Amino acid sequence: MFRSEANHLFFYGNQADEILPICAALHNLITKQGYKDVTLDFSKVTFLSPKLMLPLVTMARAYRFDKVDFDLILPEDNKTAKLLQNANWAHLITPEKYDPRDVRNINHLSATQYMSADEHFEAVDKSLNVILQTGPGLDRSRLKALEWSLNEITDNVLNHAESPVGGILQVVTFPKSQRIEFYVCDAGIGIPKSLRQGKPQITDDVSAVRAAIEEGVTRNSTTNQGNGLFGTFKCCEVSGGEFDVLTGTVSLSSKEQTLHVTKNHIPFQGTFVRASINYGFEKLLEKALIFRGRSFEPSFDYVDRIYQSSSDDIEFVVSRELDAFGSREAGRTARIKIENLMDRGRTSVKFDFSNVHLISSSFADEVFGKLFIDLGPIRFGQLCKFTNVDITVQSLIDRAIAQRMKQ
Repeated sequence: MFRSEANHLFFYGNQADEILPICAALHNLITKQGYKDVTLDFSKVTFLSPKLMLPLVTMARAYRFDKVDFDLILPEDNKTAKLLQNANWAHLITPEKYDPRDVRNINHLSATQYMSADEHFEAVDKSLNVILQTGPGLDRSRLKALEWSLNEITDNVLNHAESPVGGILQVVTFPKSQRIEFYVCDAGIGIPKSLRQGKPQITDDVSAVRAAIEEGVTRNSTTNQGNGLFGTFKCCEVSGGEFDVLTGTVSLSSKEQTLHVTKNHIPFQGTFVRASINYGFEKLLEKALIFRGRSFEPSFDYVDRIYQSSSDDIEFVVSRELDAFGSREAGRTARIKIENLMDRGRTSVKFDFSNVHLISSSFADEVFGKLFIDLGPIRFGQLCKFTNVDITVQSLIDRAIAQRMKQ
């Protein structure tokens, strides 16, 4: 699937998840042969997966500390070339050549590097915004479980990894299958070495990684509870999802409630975690986040902080929440977010239309016309409140509702 020639790596066809041979090839080119400039040629590639690209991007960022420069040749396949740029992989590998893509794409958060607590906080909030807008059918309970899992596995990087490049996070949603995948990677000391700082009795790397996904296992019990990887692993397991860890010379994989842990011949410098969670599972929070025999419910969650800081209603400032008001597609994204914030009709939303002077008829119908039909007149009046609405915008919303009533 790839070959090396001088300081070039040539990739071919479907590049899914075989990252370890690439680790060995880069080590050979840079450490053994002494190249300080490496070209990654993706011209013949037809598919790229985050499972391969997040570790590759992280390695490239780490090698830059050793004054190694990377060049990148885009795929000839137009769709794959766009993905390489839109997912922010091209920028993170070769920032001199490719601009950052830090805006939300349709169904994912582009790969985002974070090196401080503030950057971590911002990356997680952006991820949750993506999830709210693209994950239909979410309720508050399941969103809390997703938020907790995402916070824990990303925060581990700052607390334990000692990574010179911090962490790199990417989030991909699959609305049709009600699945969300988190990818987190660092170039740190790895789980076994980190865990042995507090538990030197665990001398075997495979045993260390197995222990890392058990409840309450941490290198420092005075400052950490040791439930980050465990809770995220349980979210994947109970929902029928998948969980993968690559760290040092150990790979861990959980699929269909079967766990495999293996020793690799090729090491990976750092830790890569992939968490695939089926958010359609109704009891995600209740079944997954059980610590010391008790169910755990996170407090002061994302919705509390962003939307309910001053009242029990969801404060939805339309101009801040939405980027566009002119198409039915924009309306679909808006309606998914609004319905998720309503928490299955348990929470009312106050729409503040300040600074919004025009919306399209199709947008008004897709959001408020369909909400009116789905909720019914009484529930719509109870759950949807409007402030600072321009008279033109109000007339478009009223007309959309009236047309739906006629139908």
